[in-house]
Amino acid sequence: MAIEISLSNTNGPIEFERGLLPDYNGPKLRGAIALSAKTNSGQFVIQELKTEEYSIRLSVVKFFKNITATGSLNTRGLYSFFLLKSGLRKEFKSIGKLHLRQDQYTCFFTEPTTCKASFERNIEFRALDIFYSPQFIEELLPYFPELKQVLNKIDSTVLPEKKCWMLPSMNEIIAQLLNCPYDDTTCAFYFDLKVRELLYQMLENAFKRKITDIYFTPWEVSKIHEARKILETYISKKPPSFRFLSRQIALNGLKLKTGFRQYFNMGMFEWLAEQKMQHARDLVLMTNKPIKAISQQVGYSRSTNFITAFRKRFGVTPRSLRN
Repeated sequence: MAIEISLSNTNGPIEFERGLLPDYNGPKLRGAIALSAKTNSGQFVIQELKTEEYSIRLSVVKFFKNITATGSLNTRGLYSFFLLKSGLRKEFKSIGKLHLRQDQYTCFFTEPTTCKASFERNIEFRALDIFYSPQFIEELLPYFPELKQVLNKIDSTVLPEKKCWMLPSMNEIIAQLLNCPYDDTTCAFYFDLKVRELLYQMLENAFKRKITDIYFTPWEVSKIHEARKILETYISKKPPSFRFLSRQIALNGLKLKTGFRQYFNMGMFEWLAEQKMQHARDLVLMTNKPIKAISQQVGYSRSTNFITAFRKRFGVTPRSLRN
């Protein structure tokens, strides 16, 4: 595998077997090699698709006790980690400590290095990792000349230096990777396009970030994240007013509005609408619930309004996506 991360625990290395766990009902990466394991410590499903230029790994992990897993990255290149579910603390010898929240990502170029990650018990963790070879990165030098310095550096480089929240367009690309509608032959070409599109957006975000970002104190940042957590509770109901939310977290309205957009790359209610649609899409693809029930579950009293919003967001109706 291109992304060489062998999980281990206090009882020694975990032995993986080919295939998915019998009761696995999570996302699937078409054409990937699947490895799984179930032990007294936890259960693991890892799917990886490898080419000469890049590899894609989807990890779905759940530990039954608090644990630290160790591993390594054995290939020089650009690594990107997209956290799809739960939070994660990682430490790489080459770049230091990382604390990623759900819907955040990080991207860094590194030489081979060791790493370790801390997992909380009984919490499912999902992540999509994409590795890009140096040869692959060189293709983008005409568009991002800053990459030349990254490739020539002896030490590691994080792009950008701070953690980022995934853009709606990034979420869409990841959803397309995990729900590829094509056969294995066409799927390979489709993935080639999508990993390039995702890399372009990460580099655009890294090298062309606006320099007008406003400074927020640690307390203000915590309040902005608190507002996001509150909004998450409104996936299935009418959202609160902006004034109510501002008062509830005791933060100036302008700071909240500006800070939310700066940290999450979109306005608050735009973000909530996106979460509703992504959740609805998961329910359409991964459950047999009636469309009417799904529309109500994401806060739409009328299924016709839900279907219109769904088609506007994804280009197809919920029923067409399911079929």
